[in-house]
Amino acid sequence: MQVDTFGVYVKARLEGWGREFALHRDCDYLGHRSKDMLQVLIEHKGELPPKVVGFKPLETDPMAQQIEDIVRDIARHNVERACILRGYYCGMGRKAIERREVAESMIRRVLDQSTYRLSRPRFFAEEELGRVEIRGVLTGISLAA
Repeated sequence: MQVDTFGVYVKARLEGWGREFALHRDCDYLGHRSKDMLQVLIEHKGELPPKVVGFKPLETDPMAQQIEDIVRDIARHNVERACILRGYYCGMGRKAIERREVAESMIRRVLDQSTYRLSRPRFFAEEELGRVEIRGVLTGISLAA
């Protein structure tokens, strides 16, 4: 019996993307972990930092950002699959039914269909197809390198 190590790698990358872009975090939808005032004071050793000058883009993990770019590309041709991937992986820590409901609500908003329903078998089938699609893209990237 041979272990599919690349499949395990892809699954780990998707789970890392889900943690970075988690939907349940408080106002952190873009992968940016916000800091409260106490954390800022700790980092600056009790001193208030000077006023911010200039623009600093939000920082995300490059590996998670690569998966985000792939999922965004999937959304161009199959928005339902992209929403299902977001619901499944970015809704981590929730039960499967809650992940499916999150995916349904995202699809309803994007497609502007208030009566959209997603069956359980289709939810898991689309998640698997999305994972296979991401695996294919990561395979292509590794072969190109």
